[in-house]
Amino acid sequence: MSFTSLVFLIFAPGILIAYMMIPAAYRRHLVAAGSLLFYAYWEVAYVPLLFASALIDYFASIWIHRSSRPGQKRVWLLLSILINLGILFFFKYWNFFTDNVNHLIGTDLQGINVLLPLGISFYTLQTMSYTFDVYRGKFKPETNFLTYFVYVSFFPQLVAGPIERASTLLTQVRNLDLPSMKDVQRGFVLIAWGFFAKLVIADNIAEFISYSFLQTPGGLILWAISFVFVAQVYFDFYGYTLIARGLASFMGINLSLNFRQPFYAKNMTSFWQRWHISLTKWVTDYIHIPLARRFPQEPMRSFIAIMAMCIVGLWHGASWNFVLFGLVNGLMMRFWSPVARLLSVIPSNDLIREVFGRAMMVMCISFVGILFFIRDFSLLQSQIGTMFTTDLGLAALAAAPAKLDFLLGLIGMTIFFFNDWLVYRKMPVHVEASASVPFLREGILGCCVVAILLFGNFDVEGFIYFEF
Repeated sequence: MSFTSLVFLIFAPGILIAYMMIPAAYRRHLVAAGSLLFYAYWEVAYVPLLFASALIDYFASIWIHRSSRPGQKRVWLLLSILINLGILFFFKYWNFFTDNVNHLIGTDLQGINVLLPLGISFYTLQTMSYTFDVYRGKFKPETNFLTYFVYVSFFPQLVAGPIERASTLLTQVRNLDLPSMKDVQRGFVLIAWGFFAKLVIADNIAEFISYSFLQTPGGLILWAISFVFVAQVYFDFYGYTLIARGLASFMGINLSLNFRQPFYAKNMTSFWQRWHISLTKWVTDYIHIPLARRFPQEPMRSFIAIMAMCIVGLWHGASWNFVLFGLVNGLMMRFWSPVARLLSVIPSNDLIREVFGRAMMVMCISFVGILFFIRDFSLLQSQIGTMFTTDLGLAALAAAPAKLDFLLGLIGMTIFFFNDWLVYRKMPVHVEASASVPFLREGILGCCVVAILLFGNFDVEGFIYFEF
């Protein structure tokens, strides 16, 4: 079920109230049951798949820990990796694979006609990280399956992350305590702010952005449209993360930050260290760093870094535009430093360098944004071509729908970006900090609720990252 659905607004308070009322010994049972209900509401047929994913790494980690020989440990780890990636490949990438093979060599491989299991890309990486860390000896495996299953299926972050490590979430699940008053106050603020980001900003600009990319002949205006689209993804995904963190806070659990003011990054590497942090860190820790240590010399070092970003791109979806999205991001990250060093020799003051650097960041974000949105390669090629012409493309937007909604979304975006700037500058007056300040907290909550009720778009179902 979606956080923005009516059924969830009934489900979540019921679970949280019951959590606070029942004895501590039964809280894990409640959270596990609630997580299963949450997932089954979307598609009950995929509940066994969630169980299977949990069981694979639960037993693999135990067998890894019990094995006395390194070779045995590697066998169990390899089996875990192959089974997990095999399931992910079958459901998410099989059709992409068969289409390309059929096109290249003329075979007649058949695709599958099934829904992509919700959250499979998230919980698969979460269970795999657990097994990797047990293999590396970072901690002993969890022997209580119920505890481990709550770690895998914890409903606030089950279907769209953040991708939690056992060292952060599993240790908290072992002792599910009652939340403090500070946790409850923080939970209310995070949830309200998350709904504001999702309903007032992301959902209001969605229709206008889609029309601009798919129904117009493009033009220079697509640079601005693409940047706003990346912002839409940010507010949609960050809104989910804020709501997830708020729900977890009601159970005394702290989920990881998944975003840290990415639009204030000074280069593309910093951008990805601030955007979808849990995914970037997962790929860095389990793919990039191990390979870079093995092949530390150039050009292999750069190739590995670019390949890691291609994997990040492909993780988002089974389409060549996502591979291209990762490739372009990887190239930008590798070439940013030498280009920056070259530009630094140009005589100018610090303000000019700062403005130029920010402008370059905006252009890079805009360019990768269109790669992310448009999956049809012929349309993608056409629209990118118009971005490098002299045609502004403003006339075609006159017929765009939902212009008032778009304007409301832009106003909300300005407010949110200002709050991000306060956080970035470490000011003590941003929204999350207000959770511990009486009257200011209630004022912000009231403003969010009023804005959501008056200006929220309740017609958009789900979150963008549900697709991944």
